[in-house]
Amino acid sequence: MYSVMFLLVSTLGGMRGYEVMWTDLAALRYDVRYAKQRGDYTGVAWPIVGRFKARNGVLDNYIIPIAGTTKSGLKFFKWTERFISRLELEGMENGWAFRRPDGTRAKAADYRANIFQKLEELQATTNLIEDECNIWDAFGIQRSGRRCFVAACTNANIPKHIIELQCRWSTDRANGERTVVRTMIHNYSEIRNIKYSLLRPSSKAF
Repeated sequence: MYSVMFLLVSTLGGMRGYEVMWTDLAALRYDVRYAKQRGDYTGVAWPIVGRFKARNGVLDNYIIPIAGTTKSGLKFFKWTERFISRLELEGMENGWAFRRPDGTRAKAADYRANIFQKLEELQATTNLIEDECNIWDAFGIQRSGRRCFVAACTNANIPKHIIELQCRWSTDRANGERTVVRTMIHNYSEIRNIKYSLLRPSSKAF
């Protein structure tokens, strides 16, 4: 389940592998509960928490909107519900959503073997990956999802400013800038106001 969700979130959300590891479980549960109360299954506001430069080491958060159902029919909202339910069975309702058995935050590399072994199976049974490709060398666990996101959005003619708006939080972090409001209440409000624009990449490109 962790490997599946890691692959979906990094690709549909345009995130680097290590960024997915900063998922806030309590905030994710909050958004899904709120969406279900409203009967709105159009998207999931995926919450990322981290310590950002020029912020004196305090925790800040960003919300990455991901379509509830993609153009190809991938039901991401349903997968998110399954993910939350599975964690609940393990007694996990807050803290890091992606974590190791000892409770510490997981790393993207923890899922590399599982995902790449599945790619090898696809290589052996389909024509999706050429036989000459060395999967372990050709693909990276940190950036493959982000690269796929940008490529798919470009092919789907998603405007560049929408792609950048979706991925801006990482630029903010690198530059130590604060171009978006980051209290949880204001952040959710901002995302909901431009929700349908931000859902275009994952809903139209995949």
